[in-house]
Amino acid sequence: MKTKASHPRNKGKPQALSIGRSMYAKLLMFFTVIALLPLAVMGYFSNHKSSQIVNSQFGSYGMNAIEELKLHLDTSIAQMDNITGNLLNYLISTPMVIEDGGTLNYSRYKEEQALQRYLISFETVNIVSVSVVMPSGKFIGSGGLDQARLTDSSFWRQVSGNGRRQVIIHRPDYYYSFVNDNMVISLVVPVKDHFGLPPGSRILIDTKADSVVNLLRAFQHNMNAHLQIRAADGSVLLQSSEKYSSPEDDIVWSGVMEREGWTVEARMPHAEFYRSSGVILNYTLIVAGCTLLFAIAMAHFFSLRLTRPIQKLTHSMRRFGQGELFIQTPVLTSDELGYLSQSFNRMTGQIQDLVREISRSEKLKSEAELRALHYQINPHLLFNTLNSIQWKARLAGRRDIQKMIEHLVAVLESTFAVTKTLVPLEEELALVLHFIEIQRLRYDDAFSFKLEAEPELMSCLVPRMVFQPLLENIFFHGFTDGAGEIRLSLVSGSGEIKAELTDNGIGIKPEHLLYVRNGQVIPGKKGGLGMRNVRERFNMHFGENCDFTIESERNHGSKVIIRWPKTYGEIYP
Repeated sequence: MKTKASHPRNKGKPQALSIGRSMYAKLLMFFTVIALLPLAVMGYFSNHKSSQIVNSQFGSYGMNAIEELKLHLDTSIAQMDNITGNLLNYLISTPMVIEDGGTLNYSRYKEEQALQRYLISFETVNIVSVSVVMPSGKFIGSGGLDQARLTDSSFWRQVSGNGRRQVIIHRPDYYYSFVNDNMVISLVVPVKDHFGLPPGSRILIDTKADSVVNLLRAFQHNMNAHLQIRAADGSVLLQSSEKYSSPEDDIVWSGVMEREGWTVEARMPHAEFYRSSGVILNYTLIVAGCTLLFAIAMAHFFSLRLTRPIQKLTHSMRRFGQGELFIQTPVLTSDELGYLSQSFNRMTGQIQDLVREISRSEKLKSEAELRALHYQINPHLLFNTLNSIQWKARLAGRRDIQKMIEHLVAVLESTFAVTKTLVPLEEELALVLHFIEIQRLRYDDAFSFKLEAEPELMSCLVPRMVFQPLLENIFFHGFTDGAGEIRLSLVSGSGEIKAELTDNGIGIKPEHLLYVRNGQVIPGKKGGLGMRNVRERFNMHFGENCDFTIESERNHGSKVIIRWPKTYGEIYP
């Protein structure tokens, strides 16, 4: 069974994406936790403190309402007790006899009128009436009382059957002009020592209870609570609502009046008491939720902003590792991540240049090997043939031919030493001298050659067979019949060697100079590969650390300048 192989480029994408997502998830979680922790702590303490303040204010308001209600009741009852005391003092200090019913003589009438004027003098805005009510129902005091309604009222029947002091809060229905819906506080005091009054007489004082009722209503309206006043026996004297059921979990404020022993109690439902703190909690949660959503959005934005360049760089690095050497990652920021992206792009660019240089070097090497194969001959056959010619020249007495062949053999031996790529400068210059001697035997003394080289450079390495092609160009293209001057100088620089080869030949035509400098074949001309081969061999061994310059002026000669690093050591093939 055949299986379809996946493309190598696709293998790294899921992992690169997972790396980006992992970094994004970690940063998002980090920013969210950093935002959530102070938000939760601040929200908790803010809600707790606010709830405490609100609940404390509610409690203070409830207790203040109780205390204010107690104060109003105590003040009203104390005022009525003072009136009672003043009235009894008046009765004691004023000799009078008040009769219950019957026809009054003039003196009794005057005594009753004086008592009535005294009683009416106590009436104020809040004191509705101060009256003395006799057993028959006859009363002396405010003219607003209706005797028949008073004696028939349930209120009077309740208090007249009791021989002690009583304070009752009720709605009076025994006045002519008083609004019956209004509440009053009634004080009923039996007159035990007659003080000139008929036996069984009672002092009746009615005070408006408007302030008390208003406090009850305000408390009920503001706090949605129930307020009641209970007597010492537990009976309810006054309450804000008769339908309130008084659950057990109510929040209760209560206080006992010192004068009457009444219990003033305020009750507020548990849910109502904590409703404000619940509202604070809800708003706190809403604000915290909105803040958290905003924090998550900002965390998402910054996490994505941080991880996107990392994800892009990771993806580019993975593709580069899979063989896409020309990949470039986008530079999205100007911070450290942007610097990393720029460094990656520079690194890939340098690797691309290196790959091109290696490819170029391999291509040059292959071409050189191919050219060597094209021109390869059997060296043994060549040397044997030259040795035979040399012996024939010696037997014939041709010393010049013999010397020429000796020098040619030396040059050929160096040429066929293909295993040596770098040789000492001393060996290369010896080859140059053999070549010059061949040309001297050929052209006699038509040319002059001058060699200048510093002795300490002799052990430095140089590519093999680099000067001989340049000298051939001078004889074949620069000189006419071998006539001219040649100078080769080698000097030491700062870590480099400078070779300068000059001649005074015809030079290179300006239109051909550009081709020669670029190592190209001149159109319509043969040859031209010697100088190119020399340049390529220097570049192959020393790369950008060497320099090859050609200067020429027509009919004034040419100059070739070569610079390469000083290199010492063993000779490697």
